[in-house]
Amino acid sequence: MLNEERVILMTKMAAFEKHEGKKNRDVNTYFRGDYVGYSVLKSVISATIAYLILVAAYVLYNFEGVLKNIYNTDLIATGKKFLIYYILLVGVYSLISYIVYSYKYSRMRNSMKTYYGQLKTLQKIYEKE
Repeated sequence: MLNEERVILMTKMAAFEKHEGKKNRDVNTYFRGDYVGYSVLKSVISATIAYLILVAAYVLYNFEGVLKNIYNTDLIATGKKFLIYYILLVGVYSLISYIVYSYKYSRMRNSMKTYYGQLKTLQKIYEKE
């Protein structure tokens, strides 16, 4: 005869493994600091690429004005201005990435704790039988 509690528990666990389990297992292989640091590093690289694309688009859009004013422009001041914009963009983007990935990691750990708790409960049910 089937144990109804065991069947319900196994169904919940199978649904978890199918939907979130694979993704969570990959994240669970990292320590929190490693996962968040790696994710923030990827974010910094993508923000740098996005910034370079935006600067290139700005230069191409205003190409005539840039060429006219290239000798009249203070290149050091312009470089500082672009550097400040870059640091602001990367700083804000990194902070947001840190918050998002820290939250994602903590949610994953909580769901994995629940899953491991269900495994222990299932083991106890099997031991009773």
